[in-house]
Amino acid sequence: MLVLRLRSGLAAGTLATLLAAAMLAAVFSPGHALMFLGAWAIPVGFIGEAMARGRGLRKGCGWAFGALAAEILVALFFASPLLEARALRPFDHLRSASFLEEMRAGGMPAEQIEIWTEQVGSMREVMAVVYPAAYIILAALMVLANAVLLRWYLARRDPGWLEGGEFEGLRWPIGLAVAFVASGLAVAAPPLRPAGYNVLLVLAFFFVLQGLAVVAFYANRLAGPPVLRAAVLVLVLVNPWAPQILALLGLFDIWFDFRKWAEPPEREPQR
Repeated sequence: MLVLRLRSGLAAGTLATLLAAAMLAAVFSPGHALMFLGAWAIPVGFIGEAMARGRGLRKGCGWAFGALAAEILVALFFASPLLEARALRPFDHLRSASFLEEMRAGGMPAEQIEIWTEQVGSMREVMAVVYPAAYIILAALMVLANAVLLRWYLARRDPGWLEGGEFEGLRWPIGLAVAFVASGLAVAAPPLRPAGYNVLLVLAFFFVLQGLAVVAFYANRLAGPPVLRAAVLVLVLVNPWAPQILALLGLFDIWFDFRKWAEPPEREPQR
């Protein structure tokens, strides 16, 4: 739909979206069509509209994420128990009697099954607190996935739509760091602890994105083929400590601006 919007205009993109929704309603149910429009088509449409108006891919992603986050907050306000149950359902399945019986039938020792049950129970308790943040981060990941796929397609087929280094220049304002510290302090107060954990998790995800932007900035300046630069990013992401490292890198980049060190020094005017 994004490619169709950029290549054929707003009317063609809207028609394709409505036809897709009608197909989902006919094959599955009207509820699936409404979910498609609200959770996918409308937010992603903001990306195409921003690019078509010359606002850039990054601003379009911001609009799309804002729309999705607003929808999730409204859903949490009116249907929080339902969303909580859906978030906890996978953990309930992983420690259900039927699943544990399959593990026993597969030859897993009783001690490992007990450890597994305790670990899943601990993760369930954590998710019961931070499931609102998990939905917000999931929305951001969906927007990011669409942006990556669109950028990959346009870079090969129609690079004129892209502005160089949009993601590499991602840098949050210092107010985000202040909010991060404030939410950390809120964790110390029991009444504010659940909200503090959720805000901390969402802000940490934003700092991970900024840290990844710093890594991408330096990786794209390596003297080597594109495969080498992609391999550097993959090696960073597969590190078990990647989220923590990238979050700290993004947080401190607000003050130190690590990317300025790669810029060539300004030439002194000749006399």
